[in-house]
Order: sequence, then C-alpha cells, then structure tokens
Amino acid sequence: MKKDFYELLGLKKGATEQEIKRAYRKLAAKYHPDVNKDAEAEGKFKEISEAYEILSDAKKRTQYDQFGHDAFSGGNGGGYGGNPFGGGFPGGGGYEDIFDSFFGGGQQSRRPSGPKQGRDVEVQIRLSFKESVEGLTKTIKFSANEKCSPCDGRGQEKNSGTKSCTTCHGTGQVAGRQQTPFGIIQTQMVCPNCKGEGEIPKKPCKKCNGRGRKVGERKVEVKIPAGVFDGALLRIAQKGEAGEKNAPSGDLLLHIAVSSSHKFRREGDDIHTDLEIHAFQAILGTEVEIETVYGISKIKIPAQTAHGKTLRIRGKGMPKIGSESKGDHIVHIKIDVSQSMSDENRTKLEEIAKDMNLNYSNKEGFFQKIFG
Repeated sequence: MKKDFYELLGLKKGATEQEIKRAYRKLAAKYHPDVNKDAEAEGKFKEISEAYEILSDAKKRTQYDQFGHDAFSGGNGGGYGGNPFGGGFPGGGGYEDIFDSFFGGGQQSRRPSGPKQGRDVEVQIRLSFKESVEGLTKTIKFSANEKCSPCDGRGQEKNSGTKSCTTCHGTGQVAGRQQTPFGIIQTQMVCPNCKGEGEIPKKPCKKCNGRGRKVGERKVEVKIPAGVFDGALLRIAQKGEAGEKNAPSGDLLLHIAVSSSHKFRREGDDIHTDLEIHAFQAILGTEVEIETVYGISKIKIPAQTAHGKTLRIRGKGMPKIGSESKGDHIVHIKIDVSQSMSDENRTKLEEIAKDMNLNYSNKEGFFQKIFG
C-alpha cells in the first residue's frame, strides 16, 4: 500500500504551496542518488518526487484530497497507474528528466559528443573598385589553430595508441560540486584531462602536446566572384580553425570592403558616371567616347538633349553574381556653358537669340531657355 503523500513530505493536509515546495527541496537534496549512495535512496527519491508532482499541481492535489491514490489508478489519473513516472514530471519527461531539471544530469553520466569543431574565423579584406568588377583569386593569411602535421591531428606519436584516462578512469567525466536551490551537491563534469573522450594518448605528440592542433599561420586561396559589393560577407566552408582531434574545421568568414572610385559610382548592379558636353553638342547632337569599366564605348547624344538627362549603355555595368548578365552604365549629362567664344561666334549667337526673341544678357539663362 502506498504511503500518504503528505506523510512522505512530512506535512499535514492543508499545507501551503510554499511549504510543499520547501519540504520537497529539503528531502530531494537529502535522497538524490547523486548525493546519497545508500541503496534505498533512489526508491525514496522516487516516492517523494511522485508526492511532489501530485501535491504541487492544484488540480491533481484536489483529486488526491478527495479520492486518495485511487484517483490515479486504473486509468483515472492521467497515466499514473502502473508507472507513476510515465506521464510525469515538469517538461513532459519521466524520472530521468527530473534529474535534468534540478541537477543537470540523469542517474548515469552522459558522455559528451566528442572533440569540438573548430571556431569560425572572421577576416576583413579590402578590394579596389576594379577588383570588385573583375573578381579575383586571393590568398588569405591569418593566425589560427591548424591541424598538427606530425601527428595528423590525432594528438599522439605515430603508432603509439591510446590508454584509459587516469583522471576519469575512462568515463569521460569527473565529480564536481555545484550550488543549487537545495544547497551544494555533487555533479558530473567533463573530464579536463581527456575532454570527455575517456582516453588519452600513450605518447602525446611533442609538437602539439597531444592537442592534435597548434597555432600557426593559415593560407587559404579564395575565389572572389566578379560583382562583389561593399559590405558583402563570403562564407568559405571548413577553412577556419581546425577542430580538436580531427573534428571538422570551422568556416572562414570574409568581410568585403570595396574602395570607392573617383570615376565610377555603383548603385545596385548599375554604374553611373557624369559626362560634360558643350552647349552646341547638346543642341545639335553628337557622338562621343565615354570610359566604362570595360574600356572605351561610343554613345550618341541626341539633338536637344537637356541638362541632367541620363543615357543608358546596356550591359556595361557590374556583373550580376550567379548570373551571366550585367547591369548597365548610366551616363548623366552635364552641359558646360563656361567655355569662351570668339567675337564672331558671339555675334552669330546674338542674331539667333533675336530670331528666337530671347534675351542674351545672361548666357546661362539663355541656354536654359533654348533647352526648355
């Protein structure tokens, strides 16, 4: 016959929520299997845990106060018949989960997953504007842990093998002490000697002291795509820091900075430049040469082109990453009216102004009226 839940916790019926919690913590700290190695401690801990699970839940406690243990047997209590821990403890788990909740581990020690993967390494590189257009292959140098060549990352002298760790006796974990709500209790921690592997080299590699890696200068050849933009982040898989004992390497993260150009401006995949032309070229139209990032191109200036008009040269902009296509080159027309002219040409221009009923006293204003 099961013991009364209130009796198990040393309480009387009608105890407050705080009294139930306080009593459970005190008893759990006393009977937890990681603390109390007595053969009966585990069974006692199960009993007080079951009592706490019922009495700490208002609905279940009401059922227990009315019907006693019968409320949770024969399918009436939501899964407590037969296995009182099957439906169980906070978080939806069973008996082992309550260890995780309060003590950070189960009845048995759990060995870590093994050697750690290497860290990601972040490097900033600066490119010229031309390099961002053309792309390039660049050798990146940085200091980081790399695989030890003499032992090939194993951390041991050649053909020496391994032995059981003398610190943890092959378990991968050692006992520790931790402050908890129940007070200071004994816990299990990753063995600092074998890093949780349970084995150590019989003869550690002299070059890396058994670590399997050592700090050195790494050189990684990276292909930077044409069209890369300022502020881009390139991730090169497994080219970062080497992992422990041949675990996977981290990634290399390249932060791209592109220098500005005094000739070209980038906006998205398009490149913009300004083109100054004479007023008569704008009036009559002409064909001029213009510099693009791919060399010299010819562009036609239509007659009566206004100041500030933009002309487009298709396919002469930035390469689009992951595509065969390119952006465009956008030309911004700037009309220069500051150039001097001969007296003869001035006279001819004044005659044209009279015919058009325009005032020539302000040369800039005159051309502005001509171009509308």
